[in-house]
Amino acid sequence: MSRYYVAALLLFLLVIEGTIVPNAVANFLQIDAIMVPRFLVVVIVFIGIYIGRSQSLIHGLIFGFVYDVVYTEFLGIYMFGFAFIGYIFAFSTKRIQDSVLVPIVLACLAVVFFEYYQYGILQMLGVTNMTGGHFANSRLLPTVLFNGAFAILALFPIRRLIYHVNQQTDLRQR
Repeated sequence: MSRYYVAALLLFLLVIEGTIVPNAVANFLQIDAIMVPRFLVVVIVFIGIYIGRSQSLIHGLIFGFVYDVVYTEFLGIYMFGFAFIGYIFAFSTKRIQDSVLVPIVLACLAVVFFEYYQYGILQMLGVTNMTGGHFANSRLLPTVLFNGAFAILALFPIRRLIYHVNQQTDLRQR
C-alpha cells in the first residue's frame, strides 16, 4: 500500500497546483507578477534524488500526460517536460541525499529550466507574445521564488515519506 503514497501525493499536488493555489496566491498577495506553482516539478526532482531516475521518469511521464489532458490544449508539452526533468535532475548519490541545500537548489534549477522550456515552446507556437525580459521579470523570478519556498517547506516531509516508502519496499522484498 505504501508504494501508492508518492503517486497520491503527486495527484493531490496536481489538483492543488491547477485549481486552488493560483487563485489564492493572486488574491492574497495582490501583486502584478505571475507566480506559477510548479509543485510537481519540485516533487519529481525529489523523487529522482531519493528514489531514482526511472521512478522520476515514469512519474513525470504519467503526471505530465494527466496535466496536459486536464489543463492544457496542447498534448505532450508537460509530459515531455516533466519526464525530461525527472531524467536530467535525478542525482541519487548519498552525498546529495544527505544534503539539505543541494536538493532545493536542484529543484529551483529544474523550475527555471521548465519555465524557459515552456516559454520557448509557447513562443515558437505563437501562443505568447511576452518578451524575454518581461518574462524573466514578471514570471520567472516570482515563480522560482514561490517554488523555492515550497521546496524548502516540503523537503523534509517528502523525504520522510520517500524513506518510509523505500523502507516498506525493502521489507516486502525480504
